[in-house]
Amino acid sequence: MKKPILILQVIIVSLLFFNCETEKVTIDEADSSLQETSIDKKKMVFDLIDLMKDTQFSSKVLHTLQEDTSPGIKLSTLLDQQPPKAIDNSAYQSLKKVVDGLDTKIKNREFPDTIEIPELWLQQPAHKAFDHKSLLISFAPDGDEKNWSTIEAYTMDKQVVYLDPIDIPDVPVLVLETKGYETLKLEVDYMNQELQNSNLQNSRFLSKNMDLTPTSKANNGLETTKLDKIRLNNDEEPWISGAAEVYAITSGIKNAGNDPEIKIIPMYYLDKDGVDYYPNQIMLFWEDYQYQAANIQLFEKDDNTNYKDFISSIINGVFQIIGTVTTQPWVNVLGQVASAILQAMPDQWFVNNDDYLDSFYTIQKNKTYVNHYGAAGNARVTLSPLFIPDNNN
Repeated sequence: MKKPILILQVIIVSLLFFNCETEKVTIDEADSSLQETSIDKKKMVFDLIDLMKDTQFSSKVLHTLQEDTSPGIKLSTLLDQQPPKAIDNSAYQSLKKVVDGLDTKIKNREFPDTIEIPELWLQQPAHKAFDHKSLLISFAPDGDEKNWSTIEAYTMDKQVVYLDPIDIPDVPVLVLETKGYETLKLEVDYMNQELQNSNLQNSRFLSKNMDLTPTSKANNGLETTKLDKIRLNNDEEPWISGAAEVYAITSGIKNAGNDPEIKIIPMYYLDKDGVDYYPNQIMLFWEDYQYQAANIQLFEKDDNTNYKDFISSIINGVFQIIGTVTTQPWVNVLGQVASAILQAMPDQWFVNNDDYLDSFYTIQKNKTYVNHYGAAGNARVTLSPLFIPDNNN
């Protein structure tokens, strides 16, 4: 997905939409250079094309996507809400089999190494009326996006059109996404659970809903730091990647033994560069820490990184410093925990893939930060203290 940081080196192709040649293709003609995934996205696109021939179904789906402000809508939701009636049922059943199988795994909390949740989102040309006849259906290629030279898209008669990965097409494109917003939610859930299992996180995030209940009545409420505004810098990623999936890793010292407290907080709204967002999102729960300072580090989900390996590397990296820091000043340990998190990142995240966004070190309790830049200068935030009184007061 999009990665709002340094400008990437990308091969710009000269194929523009209206100059492209089209050719009839079949599902069996899969590009052997692409990595295999558990979901056959090309087959799903062809099934979607068959479903979209039902004008009532296509109108409802496109209207829903045009009106919805979320990064994407689960395909299973669209299929359940608007089952087609006027066409061959085989395409519908084929898609239902895929999404129902994935939903069953999710309900059973079976986390595969690669989580894929099919979603749909709509790329519309700016300042141009929607043209249903020119609609294309596409999906992001597998593999490292810096190596993408073209994007495959398909017309409603299943002809292939090759689009530029950087220049946004001037026709509407319905995009099938399998590693987006919904996938991030599951990955964050798993990673926080692993941090809890490793005693690196308290139980505040045990449920999907954030627990804001203070465990101590000392202050008759909850002392927090909230994110009032955030802006990310450059982004020249392929348009087909859709909205960014950004998350924060917060870290602090939770006791006199200098043990770390680490949380992963999704930032689902943060999907474009160069835009001010005003989330009013709680980032730091000061009751979780022994001392009045903590770190906030921003990352973007990398589709090519195994999230299980990712959190395992963080846990192992942090545990390497535990046992050597008990006698050190806590503020030194605070910096070491943040460094251990960065050192656990894949090397390529700091070169071309740019999945590491920025770090805000030693954010202090009860202090307001206005238009405060991170260490890498790629993110700018406004943070302020927020006291949430207990309901019994």
